[in-house]
Amino acid sequence: MEQQPFKYHIIAFLILSTLVFIIYTFANHLATPTRYTIDKTTAIYLDQAYRIDPTKSLTLSSFLNEADELIHEPFSTIPWQLAPQDYWLSMKLDNRSAEKKELFAHFDNPMIDYLTVYQLDDQGHLLQTFNLGDRQEQLSLFEYSVPHIEIAIAAKTQSYLVFKIDTTGISKTPINLYGKAEFKDLLRAQAAIWGIFVGVLVMAALYNLVLYYGIRDRVYLIYIGYIISALVLMGSVLGFGFYLWPLALQKLFNHYIVVSNYAITFFTLAFCTMFLRYHKDKCWRYKMSIALLFLMFCLAIVSFFMVEYISSQIFFAVFAVLYFVCITLIYNKLRSGFRWAKFYVISWIPLIIGAAVQPLELTGIIEYSFTTRHALLVAILCEVTLMAMALADRVRYQREKALYHATHTEQTKLLNSAMLKHAYMTLQLSQRPANLCLIKIGHFQSLSQILNHSQSSQLVVSVAKALELQLSKEREFINLENDLDKCPRIADLGGGVLAFISVKTQSTQTLYDSLLKIRKTLPKHFPVQGFDLQLSYSIGSCPLKSGIGFETWLQDGYFSLIEPTASARSNEPAKAIPATMNISLATAFQNALKANKLTIYHQPQINLLNGKTIGSEVLLRWPNAPYEQINIESLILLAERTGLINELTLWVLDKACQDIAKLNHAGYTEHKVSINFSAKNLMIHNLIEKIENTLIKHNVPAKQLKFELTESALIKNQQQMISLVNQLTDHGIEVILDDFGTGYSSLNCFVSYNFSSLKIDKSFIIDLPNHSANKVIVKAAIEMAHSLGLKVTAEGIENDATQRLLKAMGADYGQGYYYSKAIAVDDYLLWLAENK
Repeated sequence: MEQQPFKYHIIAFLILSTLVFIIYTFANHLATPTRYTIDKTTAIYLDQAYRIDPTKSLTLSSFLNEADELIHEPFSTIPWQLAPQDYWLSMKLDNRSAEKKELFAHFDNPMIDYLTVYQLDDQGHLLQTFNLGDRQEQLSLFEYSVPHIEIAIAAKTQSYLVFKIDTTGISKTPINLYGKAEFKDLLRAQAAIWGIFVGVLVMAALYNLVLYYGIRDRVYLIYIGYIISALVLMGSVLGFGFYLWPLALQKLFNHYIVVSNYAITFFTLAFCTMFLRYHKDKCWRYKMSIALLFLMFCLAIVSFFMVEYISSQIFFAVFAVLYFVCITLIYNKLRSGFRWAKFYVISWIPLIIGAAVQPLELTGIIEYSFTTRHALLVAILCEVTLMAMALADRVRYQREKALYHATHTEQTKLLNSAMLKHAYMTLQLSQRPANLCLIKIGHFQSLSQILNHSQSSQLVVSVAKALELQLSKEREFINLENDLDKCPRIADLGGGVLAFISVKTQSTQTLYDSLLKIRKTLPKHFPVQGFDLQLSYSIGSCPLKSGIGFETWLQDGYFSLIEPTASARSNEPAKAIPATMNISLATAFQNALKANKLTIYHQPQINLLNGKTIGSEVLLRWPNAPYEQINIESLILLAERTGLINELTLWVLDKACQDIAKLNHAGYTEHKVSINFSAKNLMIHNLIEKIENTLIKHNVPAKQLKFELTESALIKNQQQMISLVNQLTDHGIEVILDDFGTGYSSLNCFVSYNFSSLKIDKSFIIDLPNHSANKVIVKAAIEMAHSLGLKVTAEGIENDATQRLLKAMGADYGQGYYYSKAIAVDDYLLWLAENK
């Protein structure tokens, strides 16, 4: 993405610093009113006392007559509680100055139900009575929002104020006396901070309403719900709500203040859940959030029918659970790398601090002041601002994400054809010569049938990384994106096709040679869950011609893809699996192996001297295969490519030992069974141990088991193969050199490997009587093997003439259709009984 210049970050920081300074200076002026109460500014001396009436039956006369029941302590020590009881407070005012004093008593609890104030002279005579509280009628909006009284004390006189507080909710009522000027300062400070709070929240709500109509994201409606519930709650707690709503409605809000608390917590959790996109995950955290939302909704409804001091205690318990749930939701997203949620996380800091200050101030742990009284309001103001920034950051992230998805593939995260088209348009405008180059992973569609989406994507990414590394070494291949960190040159067109652009002026043959060199450096194998997929690639290119569209250019590139020839595919074995039988067959084959739907057939091996059956070779068969005319040799080669060969070999070993046990039970205790072994089987962990365990499992002697190794298997990992052959021989298992004459090994293999015999490939045996050259080769092979002390098996005997000729040449054993085709073990036992 495009990076903003550093100078703009400096300018933004300077603007933020200026705004913080303005807010700090303004806050200092607003935080001072409660420092200038009357006892600190004039010669008025206060004597305070109180009494708590749990019976709610105390009258003014009994309060005055029972003076010994009073507790003479400051009002700050009153143990305010959420309980059904009255609070009687007494304040003695002593004006020792020579002037009459006009005082304003401010009661900082606009939610109080009934507040009665009695002014008495120094003789205890009642001078006047004031009735305040939100359940009183005929009060002005000013008296509802800022409960207060105005009194006067003559010079050199004393006066008494008695306060009766009767409420079902929060009973703590800070009482401060101010002079006229100081009271005006208090009102100005309150009006300023209330106005800022209401103005910011209303503008935020309107702005987010506009965003909702533009983006249609429900999270903006939830955010507006949070703002409105914050206005309702703080309007009730601080009193400015009487100026926002009709009087009857605001009184209703005050009476059911717990419902307002539930509303703001409901929208807090709903916003947290939606903002962090848990509604997309549907995980257990989302279900936990929904359950708590439902619980809060139900409790809010119940709160309409409960006394406030009881419902308040229930709310505080739910409030603690809310914090735990929200912290859990936020922590999980932060741990998973939700980078755009940073402003939302920061927004919780002022909320936690402000929400903690209020109960601490209510319980007397923190001293009451104008600052602590408005701490929650300032916290909500900061939180709303930060939440708005978080939403803006979320929009920016979603825009970047949409742009990313428009230019990258979802599976591989590589550039897609959109960026290729952008490069095409740039080249067309500049009229630069260019060639579109394509590299396609061979048989990718077939590979995709055995690999899941993630593995297929990993395969493409693995090839793309290797290709990107090669392209970065050549300046002729252009970048498709202006990303200084990655400089990507490749676009993923899907289907295993990777595209890039060369802008070098060169001949078609020169470019083709370059692509051939690049192809040779690409991965030849791709390991995945034990599979070893062998890879091949097609290459193609086409020049950019004037007047052709992007789609045509891309189509010409696809037409130019050239499949690698047999000579060019150095990464593929000589025997290639037909495309129609490629990896698409592997899934069915693997499922058949796991479901035990494969089987092994036996083809007898005959002693040519006496005609006795000395053993058999087991051959793999797939009964009821889903595909017709499956070539078993190609299937084995497919197993080697996909990594199934090891699992298959161990399965054949187990089945062969099962059959040996069955043969022994029938009395053929000298019968030996041969199993084909692949070079890939060297990768089987603890192979010798597994062979031993299988023999023990079926109670089969090692001497009845033989392994046949092809010459091609001896070329790779020679030292490991020599070690394996020696270990098998030491355990009494014979090892046979199979398909002799078809591989690439030298005569040195007879010296290096401890073979017991060799098997001449059937290509030399079929039609042997009529092929003079093969006679010479077979005769020489038999004589050489005998001179080395090896037995010889001739495979592919199909008639009596071939059998007699081989017997005359000195071959020891014979195998082929002349005796029997490969048959199931039960049929093979019948055959043995008939051909004793």
